[in-house]
Amino acid sequence: MSQTISTKNSAISKKYVIVSLSIIAIISIILKLYTMDFTNPLHSDPLDYALAAISHTTGDFSQSSHRGIGWSIFVSFFYNFINSDNFLVYSNTIRVISSAIGVSTIFVVYLVGRKFFNEKYSLVVAALFAFEPHLNYNSGFGLTEPFYHLAILGAFYFAISKNTKFIIPSLLLVGIIWWTRFNGITFFIILLIIFFVTKRNSPNFYRNLSIGILLFLIIIAPMLFQRSVQFDDPLYFYYSQYVFSGSWENAISIEYENTQSSALQFINENGFPQFFKTYILDGVYNTLSTLWTLTFPYLFILVPFGIIFSFRAFDQEKNKISATWIMIILSIGTLIITFSLIPEKRYLYYIYPFLIILSVIPIQRVTEYGLSTFSFTEKQKSTFLVIILIIALLLSIWFTTRYEPTDNLFENEKYRFAQFAATNLDGNILREFGESLDYLSTVYVEKSPGGFKNCEVEFSKNLCNYDNENGFLKRITITGDSVTEIISKGQNYDLKYIIANQKENEFHGFIDKIYSNEKDYPYLNKIFDSEKDGYKKLKIKIFEIDYNKFIESKN
Repeated sequence: MSQTISTKNSAISKKYVIVSLSIIAIISIILKLYTMDFTNPLHSDPLDYALAAISHTTGDFSQSSHRGIGWSIFVSFFYNFINSDNFLVYSNTIRVISSAIGVSTIFVVYLVGRKFFNEKYSLVVAALFAFEPHLNYNSGFGLTEPFYHLAILGAFYFAISKNTKFIIPSLLLVGIIWWTRFNGITFFIILLIIFFVTKRNSPNFYRNLSIGILLFLIIIAPMLFQRSVQFDDPLYFYYSQYVFSGSWENAISIEYENTQSSALQFINENGFPQFFKTYILDGVYNTLSTLWTLTFPYLFILVPFGIIFSFRAFDQEKNKISATWIMIILSIGTLIITFSLIPEKRYLYYIYPFLIILSVIPIQRVTEYGLSTFSFTEKQKSTFLVIILIIALLLSIWFTTRYEPTDNLFENEKYRFAQFAATNLDGNILREFGESLDYLSTVYVEKSPGGFKNCEVEFSKNLCNYDNENGFLKRITITGDSVTEIISKGQNYDLKYIIANQKENEFHGFIDKIYSNEKDYPYLNKIFDSEKDGYKKLKIKIFEIDYNKFIESKN
């Protein structure tokens, strides 16, 4: 009864909702544009997606060994309308597309919110999502996240709808999720659990579930067939063979290249206690600590109360709260092993809408029912919600300014250095975990003999037909705990150069100490000093290894 009265008294017009969502979207656009860079071409993962999208326009729909192609296929539709020899045009197009999807998701978040709240509180859900600084910062890179999040939200929206016929579009979207990221198969399992927990006694459940699964299999069949043709395994994923290598550094190291690792092998070599610590305890700790950092700048206040109130939610349907918790717990659980190796924040970004739903429950509870000592009038309720959103927006603005707008001088210097490295250096260089070589692949792509439009989906295998036997600089990772150990191993892999950063990085920080102590390493010949070459922001030095002097220093 209380819910009915509250909903009736709080009802607002569709026009008000549309205007409010439009204002929220405009604010989100401004926050997104603040950190976006349109002056430099793509690099790293976004470069891979853009080149894959270009290759799709020429008929190359081969599968990538280590990423899904659902996002690049979507982008290729827009690339079909572009005919430019300037790669920056394609770079900015994918940036705009990903940001536009991020903005459009605000409206989908509102619709998901309506499954839990009335219009007023659903607008709060949409606003908290739209203001979230991590998502706004991420949306301008051209990565998969905005598209991936939209598909997940759509699948969840249909999954919690009462009519079982919506199981069908929910599973169709799960197929798109899997096309986008290969680990997206986990959402098929999660949604099946949600269906059985919340709908198993509903009319036509098994019929619609069967139809949905059949259509899901039809959608993913081309992907699995192509992977089987290319890799002799429909479920092949490049990094899966390195999951149990013990660390992310090992997983990307040239020492472990073309080797297989398994849980049993790790246990045999290191013991079960070490396995439990590395892949369970460290994974859980990294996942939860990363999740906690993502709740700043404002969700960290609301989420704990949301968790408590969700256990005794009376304005929300129990099945929908259960579905939300299943989505949160199981999807996080599937990332524990991944986070044991690399606690990458963006892997958890899809969880934001579900945390926000929990966060709005205490806002609704306090606003609608007050506390034992006070209650709000209708006017005070609206004022209170506006104050909450203003505070959230201010915190978001403050947090966004911490990212700072893209430092164009720094990016230009990285790009300039990559051009120098590609032209003047060849052989193997130790992968440094800074940013100096961010644009190296970009430069090779731009100068490739056939041009960037002739790249393949797996362009990183051959760098767009560039002759990698002559004049090619290749980054390799070698594990070790000291400069001496790295160079000793490096001799076996033709390691030629080492980069030292002025600022020490988390990985191989001892390498960066060379920057200020180069005299302690007589077997390293400095061949490049960014400061002496007029760089203002990029602070690096490159050293060529003299293995004869290195051997002498050890004797």
